[in-house]
Amino acid sequence: MNFILKVEVEETLKKRILLIGAILFLLIGGGIWVNSNRGETTAEGAIVKAGRTGKVIYQENVNDGVVVFIKRLTGNTTTYDASYIKKSLLGWKWVWGGEFSGCSGQYFQQVSGTPFPMLFGDINNEKIAGVKLTDSEHKNPINAKIVGNNDDRIWFAFVKTSDGPVFKINELSSLGKVLDSKSLDIRTSTTF
Repeated sequence: MNFILKVEVEETLKKRILLIGAILFLLIGGGIWVNSNRGETTAEGAIVKAGRTGKVIYQENVNDGVVVFIKRLTGNTTTYDASYIKKSLLGWKWVWGGEFSGCSGQYFQQVSGTPFPMLFGDINNEKIAGVKLTDSEHKNPINAKIVGNNDDRIWFAFVKTSDGPVFKINELSSLGKVLDSKSLDIRTSTTF
């Protein structure tokens, strides 16, 4: 009888040691994972960590994050950047973005887990008061949002994945007169 009791005590002790070991393993492993996946405390911190620095022109709040528009000067070149920064329980993390220079705008294709697709561009004429996009498929006009001021004005518009594939981009005066018009076929290019 003592032998059976001794075996049961040893079995119980082995189970407890294994359970304690498993719990310690999970706590240590989880701590390492949380520490390595911890985001930044601010959206700006996530941008800096991703190496996408410059002058923040505007931040557009979207679902569970923010799209940050940045202007960066490198010598005589101006680069415009748009980045999606996501907020989670572990902080802010850069998810996806892109930039353009040497052209007037860019199309961001749909990327799972982001608010894209989106078109955005710079405004280099102070007379421009509006930007209207029209897609070739549906002919529905989309009014872009203009943000920033002085030399740091840009426009952007989130579009549907079914919009396009060709977009007509009209830059308008305060009276609705077309000051400049461009076209973008997203099947062949993402910049215009």
